[in-house]
Amino acid sequence: MSEVENNKIGKEKKGGFLVPFLIIVTVSCIVFSMLQTIYVLRLASGSTGIMSYTGRTENTVEVSDEDEPSERTVCPVADPEFSLERAASVTDPDKETLSTVEIARLVSPATVSIYIMQDVTEDNPGTPVFSGSGFFISEEGYLVTNDHLVSDIEEGSDYGIILNIPGREVPVHAEVVGSDPQTDIAVLKADGEEGPYPCVTLGDSDMLQVGELVVAIGNPLGRLEGTVTVGVVSALDRSVNNNGYTMDLIQTDASVNSGNSGGPLINSFGEVIGVTNAKVSTAEGLGFAIPISDVTEVIESLIHYGYVSGRPYLGVTVGNVASNAYYGAIAGAYVAGVDQNGPSDLAGLKEGDMIISIDGVQITSSDDIIDVRDSHEPGDEIPVVVERNGRTIELTLVVGDSNDAVQ
Repeated sequence: MSEVENNKIGKEKKGGFLVPFLIIVTVSCIVFSMLQTIYVLRLASGSTGIMSYTGRTENTVEVSDEDEPSERTVCPVADPEFSLERAASVTDPDKETLSTVEIARLVSPATVSIYIMQDVTEDNPGTPVFSGSGFFISEEGYLVTNDHLVSDIEEGSDYGIILNIPGREVPVHAEVVGSDPQTDIAVLKADGEEGPYPCVTLGDSDMLQVGELVVAIGNPLGRLEGTVTVGVVSALDRSVNNNGYTMDLIQTDASVNSGNSGGPLINSFGEVIGVTNAKVSTAEGLGFAIPISDVTEVIESLIHYGYVSGRPYLGVTVGNVASNAYYGAIAGAYVAGVDQNGPSDLAGLKEGDMIISIDGVQITSSDDIIDVRDSHEPGDEIPVVVERNGRTIELTLVVGDSNDAVQ
């Protein structure tokens, strides 16, 4: 056999092993690809991989469909029966405590959205410029809101008021009966032809407790009529300055916003115990309401006369001077202004007088004067001691009626 033939035979033997090898490799690649594809699909579906990890240990016992599931460990101080609404509610053997849903159903029909319209004419209903809230206190259509909402409305002006009442498609016109900037309370009267009106029940705000449940209803932003929010009484007797008047208000974390002004703040019994009137815009959960018991006489007087009658009036503006206000300053309460022909003017007080005492009470600030004033009634005579140009002068002041104040 020649060398050429041997080489040819050798090549034939090597070719005999190569073909089966290529077939095996090809089949293996196909099988591997199929397995890889199946694995990727299982990963994506969560049936395998980290998504199906159960953290099982060697002591884990398999639970069959017939076995009851094991109970989850519960914190020993947890209370599955706890209800914030129930916890914050107060109890009264003579009254039924209501749920928030029941309170909303009871009071919402009597809570109205108020819109102050400008450029009102016989042919033009006007353009809304302010919005707020209010609530009916009588079937005849008397309703309570805030003075600051209607303070720009004057008789004969081009302003008008319309009310959106829940359940009524047609707005109702209203007019101002009277308003009082000192308490930020106003009374409106809805069109009597559209009555009778649903009305609220007034409660006793003097009985409120810190932490007690309260519900606010109103028209926040002038667009979200009938909004109900829930909170608690955060604090009582918060002193807040309102256009120069100091008011002791209810603080609450029930959410209130612009447009809630004049709306009701309600207790657990569905009684109105406050009139929403302010919030701190730079913080959350700081809303305020006027205690209803502080203004019931104001509301009645506004309905009876259109103004607040019988409120003591001194007719003097006082400024407080601190000891370090300027070099040589003597701390005290100084007369900054006197109403012409008012009680202080008639008594002889003059600008620049430092008030030493009123009715025997030492005066160190304007708050002291307010306390003395509010302890008297119109017609009372009280002694006033002032210092003027280094001299002590005694005067007699007759307390006036606020309705007689020069506007």
